[in-house]
Amino acid sequence: MDTMSDNTSHNILSQVNGSSQIVITDSKVQKLGSSANYVKYYKGTVKFGKGLRIQTKASVLAFTSCDGEAADALYVRLVAVNSPFTVKPLSYGRGIRRYREYTFLAVPPPSCLLSNYTDGFNDKTVSMKRFTEEFIKITGDIVRAIITLHCQGYWCSGLKGKHICIYKMEKCTDAKIWSFCFAGGNEAKKSEDWVDLGKLLELAAKRNDSYTAEIEDLCKKLKNKTLRGMKVLKHSALLNVREKFENIIALNLFILVHVKSQPQVPSGDPEKDKIISELVKFMNASLQWAKAMPHWITQSSNYQAPTTETGLSFIDGLRDLFEHENEYIPEKVKQSQSKIQLVGRDPDLECQLRLNLEKIFLQAQNFVLELDIEY
Repeated sequence: MDTMSDNTSHNILSQVNGSSQIVITDSKVQKLGSSANYVKYYKGTVKFGKGLRIQTKASVLAFTSCDGEAADALYVRLVAVNSPFTVKPLSYGRGIRRYREYTFLAVPPPSCLLSNYTDGFNDKTVSMKRFTEEFIKITGDIVRAIITLHCQGYWCSGLKGKHICIYKMEKCTDAKIWSFCFAGGNEAKKSEDWVDLGKLLELAAKRNDSYTAEIEDLCKKLKNKTLRGMKVLKHSALLNVREKFENIIALNLFILVHVKSQPQVPSGDPEKDKIISELVKFMNASLQWAKAMPHWITQSSNYQAPTTETGLSFIDGLRDLFEHENEYIPEKVKQSQSKIQLVGRDPDLECQLRLNLEKIFLQAQNFVLELDIEY
């Protein structure tokens, strides 16, 4: 994409049924995204309606033959998909006179791109070495966009942060993909989108010094193509603190109902049987976890030291802690609320458990994911 040569405004007549017009109001090229992963665009408006009397602000993307993309083809794809997780195009057109080599796509102006979250430090991406709820919401939108595109025969073809627009309105943050290609029934191409998503999440974590065992586990599963679809959003790295706590409570109940209370009989699903067998081994394994618990928990009058430190006692101990969390907080802390909270302080309980007991805490979370246990 090249910069236009002067600073006058230019009318570009749209080819959308002759009912709209793109106007570039500032021919100085703008950049959106990170310093190394950005798109170039121009400030403009789109006029439409009877007599072109209605107008709305737009970011106008310009393409030439060197870009390997034409605005009209991209417009057609975006209109065809018509999803809340893809950008809604406003209009497209071809340049006139000395700008005839350009094609233009007008879209609602984004607040930023995904690359602003992934390519450098951003406190909106990570907090306490876990993804923020805002970034989890953005990732959820991307996952839903990929699923929608695959269902309609498209793929993202080298998904990068610059291909995803972020729109912020009041307290709502939405992610929308704008660049994708036709794949038809080529499942190999579609599967690469999950690999690229794993790379983007890995980049975001590493650039924010937060590539923990939990996030690494998520990224490896995406890059190895063993995790895809809506199940991606059930991985603990993309859950908020409360949902991780609920996972442990649900796992404890699953063990009581389906594992401890009845003999292990083959279910007819070899993969599920294998996971349950691994769960039983985890339950009986000696894990030595008590010393890694936060001191303000172990010093609480409600804390009972485990007689045996196994996976089962770990899960049951966490279940009791999460169900009665307020009873474990020392009274002086409740009054001051200046030093310790289960959620929201740095580091909070989830952060301490995840970092101090990262292997077994992640194992427990993954059993919930693999067995598809619901709270």
